Amino acid sequence: MATLVKKRNKYYVRIRLPGGKEKTFPTKTGNRRAAEQFLQVFQQKEALLKARLITEAELEDLDLQDAVDRFIRECKLNGRRPTTINSYQLSLDNLVDANSPSLPVKSLTKKHFQKMVAVLHKKKIGDTNKKLKDNTINIRIRSVNTFMNWLYKEGYILDRIKVSEIKVDEPLPKFLTPQELENLYTQVHNPKMYSTLKVYEGTGIRLSELHHSHLEGNYLIIPAEYSKSRRDRMIPVDEEIKEHYRIAMTNPFRPHSVTHAFHKYAKKAKLPSDKTLHSMRHTYALRKLMETHDITVVRELLGHSDIKTTMIYTKFRPDFISELLKPETPEPTATIVGQA
Repeated sequence: MATLVKKRNKYYVRIRLPGGKEKTFPTKTGNRRAAEQFLQVFQQKEALLKARLITEAELEDLDLQDAVDRFIRECKLNGRRPTTINSYQLSLDNLVDANSPSLPVKSLTKKHFQKMVAVLHKKKIGDTNKKLKDNTINIRIRSVNTFMNWLYKEGYILDRIKVSEIKVDEPLPKFLTPQELENLYTQVHNPKMYSTLKVYEGTGIRLSELHHSHLEGNYLIIPAEYSKSRRDRMIPVDEEIKEHYRIAMTNPFRPHSVTHAFHKYAKKAKLPSDKTLHSMRHTYALRKLMETHDITVVRELLGHSDIKTTMIYTKFRPDFISELLKPETPEPTATIVGQA
């Protein structure tokens, strides 16, 4: 039979579950009478649990904020990447703020998520008048859908709820032509920054992956815990890139310093405003697709967990890409490796 126990001036309900294990549930009160009312509800649920009419998860009326906290804790225990956890936290904070922290998760409906999306459409970025882009809102929606799948899997809700993403036009990857790269590197006078950019161009790694990588022979290794695909990634590199890597990793620049520098150089080189550091990754992907003619190889090199993500590179006509990525002169861009 469920009983009350007091810990740190708050009452908890203690229940012995099938199999002999015990579990406690917070009443969130230090008042004995209020706690006893809570206990009566649990004793009724305990009887239903023993009769196998409800699941263990249904013993507790979990509220939204507690559910979010449990989900985030489990993500950390399961080794999810810090950037992924931060994205989940931000998205679920939006869900909580748009509704109520005390909202029982059992009462969640699509209306609660639509309310969150409506708030995000009005939300402004920092102190600017710019609003969140639809692609950003879709990232928040995907995080919420992951949370809802977890609630369903854990038995906290009986029906799986999925929020539809906003339909947006999918832009083609923004890659850099040989001439744009030459114009960019002409502006770079810091040897270590030059080598850092060369590593991004020659490996296609994500911004944060450089700091978690290491060389093994002729391969750059991205450990599984820092790769979105959750498995070790091995990227072949030649001697030139290996030398650039050694220079770049001697007291490496912080990620935000690299993006800031790229933006400064790109502006001086008069590159289109939509060409960013991530364009290095797109350029690498298209080169490898033209070189291997195998989208699965490109997927492995980029570390995509879903081949659908890689398929965007196949939307270009091969002859179009071949023409644009073809160097205008046989001589390579002058290097400043060794000046560091």
